[in-house]
Amino acid sequence: MTTRKAGTAPGDATAKNETHGPGNEAPERGMARDAINIALNIFRSSTARYDDHNIELLEWLWGYAHDELGGSKALLCKQIGYDYNIIYKAFTGAMDENDLSAFIADIAELQNNTKNSISLVETIVTKRVSEALDYARDMNAMVSIQGPTGRSKTHTALHWAHNNNHGRSKYIRIPSGCTRRTLVQLLSKKCGIGINGQKTAKLEWRLHKAFNHRHVIIADEAGHLMPRSGTSTSAIEFLRDLHDMCGCGVALIFTDVYLNDMKHGRLSDYFEQFIGRIKFEVTIPTAVLRGECSAIVKSFTPEPSLKLQQLAYSVAQNRDGKLRTLFEDLQRAKDWAHAHGKESISFNDLLKAVEWRKSGGIWPED
Repeated sequence: MTTRKAGTAPGDATAKNETHGPGNEAPERGMARDAINIALNIFRSSTARYDDHNIELLEWLWGYAHDELGGSKALLCKQIGYDYNIIYKAFTGAMDENDLSAFIADIAELQNNTKNSISLVETIVTKRVSEALDYARDMNAMVSIQGPTGRSKTHTALHWAHNNNHGRSKYIRIPSGCTRRTLVQLLSKKCGIGINGQKTAKLEWRLHKAFNHRHVIIADEAGHLMPRSGTSTSAIEFLRDLHDMCGCGVALIFTDVYLNDMKHGRLSDYFEQFIGRIKFEVTIPTAVLRGECSAIVKSFTPEPSLKLQQLAYSVAQNRDGKLRTLFEDLQRAKDWAHAHGKESISFNDLLKAVEWRKSGGIWPED
């Protein structure tokens, strides 16, 4: 990824090399006209002269622009109220102190007025997951969060990342069969580092320049970093290297089987040192807790009947989707109740939503 501005190359008649200018930066090199072409490694080195407070807010703006605004210059300019040339100077360490003070104040105002785009119902489980992520951030530690599907692990992690400085918190969802190169490319994209035509070693070098003790990497579905065949462990080793060498916090989110496999499977001896780096572990109970269900139901209707809460608990216990399914049923029940002029959800509203969902596999007889 480059930080250079638009060039002045005249192009040629074949249109293979288009004319450069302010409105057309370098299309033949893959530079999007509306893209913020300042990678995190460049941002870090360029803004190192600023004090920690200013870096903190600039990091937030950089991450907000990429995570919430899709890396769009136009949207960023609209949100912050500055021309991109000024933003560019701030992101590349070229702004003088007087102008920077005013710019930082406007970032703080934007941050205060920006709501988390992900809502979260606080339960005993989401609190514990957040505690683990706080520990990773505050202690620059490696932590693990393990539990069954449908227990709000992912949702809580996304909510936490939005609340903890977009520029410093990097959430990635690990795909199945993830290789070291795939992981490196995922992290590079999160850091605004271009990957087209780049060798893995060069991308890794840039990532080492991008991360430091201020950052937290959240790897969801981290079990996919485990080798399914053979003994290659280089993907998960790269996360270990970033943690060891850059000092960043790392949070690994597992479904039940994978962490157990690391501890007791065929590569357990190899992973012993890796497991030893995990300083804070959260293991979510397999069974949904009644307190979880109660908190979720009350987020939809403040004073639910005991009968309604019992039905909700039954829904969460009996479905593979667990709380995910309960949320969906409660939302349908709420929509149904409002459509019939009711302000709160009753037992019968939730029952209708559950029956509607289950009727998907029932067909009328001829």
